[in-house]
Amino acid sequence: MLLNGLLGKIKRADYGDVESRFRRCFIAVIFVFIAAIIHGEEKKLPIEEKLVYDVYWKFVKVGYGTLEIKGIVDYRGKKAYHIYSEAKSAPFFDVFFKVRDFTNSWVDAEKFRSIAFEQHISEGRYKRDKRTDYDQDKHLATNNKGESFEIPENVLDVLAALYWVRLQEIKPKDIFALGVNSNKKNYKMKVITHDREKIKIDGKKYETIIVEPDLQDAGIFMQKGRVLIWMTDDEYHIPVKMRSEIAVGSIVAELKTEGENVKP
Repeated sequence: MLLNGLLGKIKRADYGDVESRFRRCFIAVIFVFIAAIIHGEEKKLPIEEKLVYDVYWKFVKVGYGTLEIKGIVDYRGKKAYHIYSEAKSAPFFDVFFKVRDFTNSWVDAEKFRSIAFEQHISEGRYKRDKRTDYDQDKHLATNNKGESFEIPENVLDVLAALYWVRLQEIKPKDIFALGVNSNKKNYKMKVITHDREKIKIDGKKYETIIVEPDLQDAGIFMQKGRVLIWMTDDEYHIPVKMRSEIAVGSIVAELKTEGENVKP
């Protein structure tokens, strides 16, 4: 009887131990499964997207602008978003002030940090060409003059920074800070979100949230200084309107509701 009792206790103890281990294992599997779901739902940019804008100065249409994700490409052995922006003046305005600006940015599709950036600006008599290649692992960058300089971890160029903001969950009164590089200048770009606002562009209504990045160099097709961006108040955060203050008024870019836009 004693032996049978002891054997019974051992069996019950073994079973309880197995049951306990099984329970812990099951909980661990559930946590891994949940983590996988969360990771799988990580927000990504669309693979392709083309946004076309009309650009106005004092209610006069003076040009056109484009923001485009050209796709995911193989760039130096890394999968990269190829992001492109272009700004050009309208033919009638070329006589007064011809603008032909375009920018390319290659951004690591997995870690979302800049790989390379090039910008070509032609505005009247002012011309500027620059390129920066980023070695994020070594925290070094090299420009088109052959100059090398240090960069902070996971730094972004000014064009990539706009798309980084689009990936965030944005609420009124939020403040973001991200590391940005422009040529040899590294700085913390502060992004302030303002209120939600309903706007209408060419007869189409948009629910938007206003975002204000602190640009310290020309980027997108806006000048450095105060820039306001009206982004759709949804998961895509598409910039439907942008306004940049300049010395002689303001430049406004509004999304065209017809034509070449590709929805994500």
